[in-house]
Amino acid sequence: MRAFNRYILFLVLAAFAINTTIAFVSPNDLTVFFTANVIAFLVITVLNAYLNPRARRSLSAVGIVLFSGFLAIVILKSVDVLSR
Repeated sequence: MRAFNRYILFLVLAAFAINTTIAFVSPNDLTVFFTANVIAFLVITVLNAYLNPRARRSLSAVGIVLFSGFLAIVILKSVDVLSR
């Protein structure tokens, strides 16, 4: 199995496991789904750092966008907690 195919397989399996677990535990908050999937994406991407340079550049761009979304959620939740 090629490295990129293994990477995609790990992403799919992690997303399946995370989303089904969260759906059974707390399905009311969409930010939990997004945050858990972003963390899984970033961890799996770091663990598969041996991909070719073009694929790594693309995944870095996607990671930056997802991480900025994650930071936006953290900032909004922090403001919500501090304003109470």
